[in-house]
Amino acid sequence: MRLPCSDDLRFERRDWGNWRTALRVGAAYCVSLVMISLLAAAPCRAASIPAWLDDAITQWNKLNPTSQIQFVAIKDQYVWYTMSAQPELGSKEIRERVYGIVHKNGYANMNDEESVTTATPPSPNGPVKAKKCWNRSFLRNIQGSSTPGESMLTTLVCEDGANWSVGFRIL
Repeated sequence: MRLPCSDDLRFERRDWGNWRTALRVGAAYCVSLVMISLLAAAPCRAASIPAWLDDAITQWNKLNPTSQIQFVAIKDQYVWYTMSAQPELGSKEIRERVYGIVHKNGYANMNDEESVTTATPPSPNGPVKAKKCWNRSFLRNIQGSSTPGESMLTTLVCEDGANWSVGFRIL
C-alpha cells in the first residue's frame, strides 16, 4: 500500500557548488569581526603614571643625588625607571626605597608578602632579557571624588646587573 502523500515529497539534490564561496565569505566575516573586537579592546593610550609619582621621583632625586631614579621607557603597560646598583645595598634595601616612595603617597600593601617573578624591562644597552623581579601591589582609597573607589599600583623591582629596573603600573 502506498501512502497518499509520498509522491508529493521530492528530495531534490541541492546545488552544493556554492558552499565553498559561502564558507569563504563566512570565514572572512569572522576574521574581520575578531580584528575589530581586538582593536576595540586595545588600549587607546600608552601607559602613564599619575603626576604624584613623577613628583615623588623628582623629589627623591633632589634628596638623593647619588642614587637617582631615571626614566627609561614605557613598555608592557609599565613605566620603567632605572637606578644604579650600589654595592652596599642589597635587593631588600632597594625594594624598600621604591616601596617607601609609594607608601609616602597614601598606598598600602595589598598583600603581606612580595612575590618573585620574571619580567623583561627595557634595556638601553644591549638585548632585552628576562630578569628576576620582586612584584608587589598596593591599594589606595580615592576620596573627594563623586564616586569614591580604589586605585591599585603594581611595582616590579628587577635585578639588572649594574642597575636596578623599576616598573610602575596603575590600574
